[in-house]
Amino acid sequence: MKKVLYKRAFLRAFDDYKESEKELVIAAEEQIRHFYLKQTAPYGLRIKKLFEKGEEKTFEARVSDKIRLLYAESEVLIVFAFLGNHEQVRRYIKSFK
Repeated sequence: MKKVLYKRAFLRAFDDYKESEKELVIAAEEQIRHFYLKQTAPYGLRIKKLFEKGEEKTFEARVSDKIRLLYAESEVLIVFAFLGNHEQVRRYIKSFK
């Protein structure tokens, strides 16, 4: 099993959501973990690989119509990096280019 980490930006954004939205985020995170255990992809999340750099791959998962979850995967690690709407995720990614 890969080790899982949460970046501060992810945790701060999570704290700002309402309880019902937090439940959706938690369910999405559990489905992503399940994917790495069982190798079966959850369709509802519509996971999309955004880019790949060496061994690290960055993905976006659709938690709801308004919430996107950004995470990175390497050989031994899954890092939940950011939560936000589509535009916020786009700006977050642009900040690293």
